[in-house]
Amino acid sequence: MTGSVERRRWDTDEVFTGVADAGAFASAADDLAQLARREGWVAEEPEIHLVPHLRAAEQAGLRLVETSVGDDGVLTALVEPTAQSGRREIRQRAWVLIGTVAETLSSVRGYRAGDDIVFDVVTGEPDGGRFASHGHVLRLTIRLPAT
Repeated sequence: MTGSVERRRWDTDEVFTGVADAGAFASAADDLAQLARREGWVAEEPEIHLVPHLRAAEQAGLRLVETSVGDDGVLTALVEPTAQSGRREIRQRAWVLIGTVAETLSSVRGYRAGDDIVFDVVTGEPDGGRFASHGHVLRLTIRLPAT
């Protein structure tokens, strides 16, 4: 690439760019962002609405260690893998667990925080559904075993 820094998107990338944008799907992200900013949209008592589903973590190969709820309504859940696994398998298990609480619209951002893997989740229902629009916020932290 003349005049620019080579930026591979993965280890064997030789193209350096994609085939299109994802604009056709952007409205869902926009809708969720708008709802997430709505005053009072985050539902109360996430420990009642979400934690029972997260207790199914062992089915996803994870063990729920502890939960807490902040004044901002964020449910923080700490989980650990129940068996030795690679990072890819742990990420897959996290997505299965997130799926137990996901609603119609969801956003998930995963990142590393020290030795942990963290997933910040915003999920909820838009206007016009069976129930009034509401949402949940989850910070799922996966504590990895010491290596």
